[in-house]
Amino acid sequence: MRGTSIVSGDISSPHAARLPAERVHSDTLLELSTDDVRPAESLDYWREMVLRLFADVQIAAKVEDGFHGRMRSRYLGGLRMTVVDATSQAVERRHREARAQYEDCYFAVLMLDGTQWLEQDGRRVCLTRGDFALYDAARPHKLTFSRQWGEIILNIPRASLDRELEGAGHCTATRVASGHGVGALLRTYLHGLVHEMGTLRTDELARLSQHTVGLIGTALAGIRPATNPVLRGRQHSLVRAKALVEQHLADPLLDTATIAAALHMSPRYLNKLFEEERISLMRYVWGRRLEQCRADLQDSARAALRIGDIAMRWGFNDLSHFSRAFRERFGQSPRDCRRTAGIVAASD
Repeated sequence: MRGTSIVSGDISSPHAARLPAERVHSDTLLELSTDDVRPAESLDYWREMVLRLFADVQIAAKVEDGFHGRMRSRYLGGLRMTVVDATSQAVERRHREARAQYEDCYFAVLMLDGTQWLEQDGRRVCLTRGDFALYDAARPHKLTFSRQWGEIILNIPRASLDRELEGAGHCTATRVASGHGVGALLRTYLHGLVHEMGTLRTDELARLSQHTVGLIGTALAGIRPATNPVLRGRQHSLVRAKALVEQHLADPLLDTATIAAALHMSPRYLNKLFEEERISLMRYVWGRRLEQCRADLQDSARAALRIGDIAMRWGFNDLSHFSRAFRERFGQSPRDCRRTAGIVAASD
């Protein structure tokens, strides 16, 4: 097999212009295919697509066998849903932590066709049609796909699933059957969401994203392994900390010392809890504020609020800092976010 690797940072390949950042980060339906390039360029273009939408990985495939792939993708609020159809390939991540903000997530996959071998955390599982599984995008993993395969992939921000399911990170590379129970409900729901992905309004998708994460968390709860008492204690403390952050997210004076005092923890211990999730406490707070601002900007019910009003509503008191942080997180300005959502807003 001819191995090829994806590199981080700015892409100098001639295919970069085909996938500008503003297109990737918009809320419009994104349809990409290797059919749009010459056969000799198909694997390079596929690498470009994977890097832009997913993570920094290595890909190996036999181009001479007629390699091709297609993706249909759209944001669902804070999530990204993508339907992939492609030929045989092997995908491997060797980095041990997120190298960019968009990589700090879990990938939830539902197989539509073919076979996938998923390896992570010392586990190896075979997924076939109808199977559902989770893996951590930021940590080492390996995927091996059959001759022709298809799947639904959901990029779920780490904080979103961790809030929904304590110990979600311990559910990687474990098969969730979808023939009955919650698994069957999840499979049917995701099929329906994919079918309507191109017709749902942005504000509808934003609301549905919350239900999506909740349903995934419920399905994974059935396979979550038991944890030792010490780990359970830390997870419980982390859940308490996140709950307090949610309650006081709009308070511009919220800081590490305030949170630690309210929870009767030391600031050092509190920061340690978040370091285990590869994020600092205040970075988590800023991330949650940005997510709430984005949800408000895409909500027609908030159209009367100016961008500055929304920013201050969620604890930002420096609008320049808010705009820079928003663009860095979501790849577009707050005004562009509102415009692409089709919201007719008050003058900003």
